[in-house]
Amino acid sequence: MQRQFAVIGLGQFGQTIALELMRLGHEVLGLDSDQKLVNQMAPQLTQALVVDATDEAALSELGLGECDAVVVAIGENIQSSILCTLHLKSLKVKQVWVKALNPAHHKIVAKLGADRIVHPEYEMGLRVAQSLNYPAVQDYIALGNEAFVVEIETSEALDDKTVADLKLGEYEVALVAHKRGNDLVKNPPDELALAKGDTLVLLGKLPSLQTLSKVL
Repeated sequence: MQRQFAVIGLGQFGQTIALELMRLGHEVLGLDSDQKLVNQMAPQLTQALVVDATDEAALSELGLGECDAVVVAIGENIQSSILCTLHLKSLKVKQVWVKALNPAHHKIVAKLGADRIVHPEYEMGLRVAQSLNYPAVQDYIALGNEAFVVEIETSEALDDKTVADLKLGEYEVALVAHKRGNDLVKNPPDELALAKGDTLVLLGKLPSLQTLSKVL
């Protein structure tokens, strides 16, 4: 289903969000105070406009209340980000997502009612550190309370083994899916044969996943 989004701030972070939303088939309004950035992005978005994000009257004329969500992706100017967030909440925008630059920024926009606050540099730093620490982990989602869904690439140690040989029950880990190339098997059966380079999607607590990863 096609949805409507607006991205305020068309730096690298905002551009990435806007272009990916377009690729996914949604309508995207891109906004920035920099004419050059707007000109650069205009051919790739539904619409791109120059706007002062600290001007509530200017924002109110854009019909942002009709958007499913507005992303405040303003770069280094924390004051502009805070004022923009305040105005968007005043305009009753359905969902306001804000890029926070530091803990103080996070605290302020949270007080203003931001619906979702993201820390791209911090979150990417965590992912890079986790990948360096666990090279076999291709991706992961933190579910809270030490629970994770992780994608792990199997080693040659699993050649000629089956899912049953993993004895996942002993680790209190569940195998959600198995991937080999473009083939995806949900809830793989115990008799499924494994091979080096397969991807296992596992659900469990971090200590259990850490222990299990040593034999994968």
